[in-house]
Amino acid sequence: MIMNMLEVKNIYKNFGSLKVLKGVSTTVEKGEVISIIGASGSGKSTLLRCMNLLEEPTFGEVWIEGQLMTPVDPYLHFDVIRKSKTYKKLVESGMEDMDAIHKIKSEDLLLEKHSQEGSEYKALMDKIYKENHIETNLGRRKMSMVFQQFNLFNNLTVLDNIMLAPIETAKYNKVKDMAAEKAKIKEQAMTLLKRIGLEDKANVYPSKLSGGQKQRIAIVRSLAMNPDVMLFDEPTSALDPEMIGEVLDLMKELAAAGMTMVIVTHEMGFAREVSDRVLFVDEGYIKEEGSPKDVFDNPKDPRLQDFLSKVL
Repeated sequence: MIMNMLEVKNIYKNFGSLKVLKGVSTTVEKGEVISIIGASGSGKSTLLRCMNLLEEPTFGEVWIEGQLMTPVDPYLHFDVIRKSKTYKKLVESGMEDMDAIHKIKSEDLLLEKHSQEGSEYKALMDKIYKENHIETNLGRRKMSMVFQQFNLFNNLTVLDNIMLAPIETAKYNKVKDMAAEKAKIKEQAMTLLKRIGLEDKANVYPSKLSGGQKQRIAIVRSLAMNPDVMLFDEPTSALDPEMIGEVLDLMKELAAAGMTMVIVTHEMGFAREVSDRVLFVDEGYIKEEGSPKDVFDNPKDPRLQDFLSKVL
């Protein structure tokens, strides 16, 4: 059985009364490159941030390599929940199915009013959770994220920026010989810097770098954690036009090497060239998805057609 590297199921994300994502589901297979496109405010970056739980979904589940990173969403386990006395009692009271199940999660109505049935429901959810759950930070370590604004630490050198997270992970794992481990991490960091031709910047502070150099360092910093999946949130949007190419070239190299990548981008040419699949997000939904050829050359959704007419 082929296991998805990353999967989001029925993701809703509300910020107060503002509903940003409205039931988004997709999978990411090992080695796949997915580009997420859409207008500003469509929910693209929120979807990406929900993937590694920088934003906690209001409803829905996030799975990494077959393990659950979020709480269990009852709506996604209909076959289990509908057998419970609690569910039957709520539906008999006149609620619609989705409303009934989301009511269970959002207001804990069971534990308030139906202690016996509430315990039954909780046991069902706990069983699913215990059988599948991975601790959030362990799940996040399988993913690295590259941001629009680089997010380098200005008080650390380039080399120290790259080494910081691997060293902290080694401390967390209680590595016995930290001196040897730090030497190994430093060697790996220098190898990565040589890969992008910036080994001469190892002892330079970020304030002395160009925007393109900062973003390439940010990508290398993510690679230093040996992630299974890399997430990119509009990695070229803060760059001057002449610096965009050097960052996209590095991302193309990663794609060619088989790195699993999910990329929110406004670079349509890049998305067409590198992606295995393109998702068009609009008004909190995935309105259309498919191969770059299908999405760019034969768009079916009217909103996608309108979007492409403005950006191509």
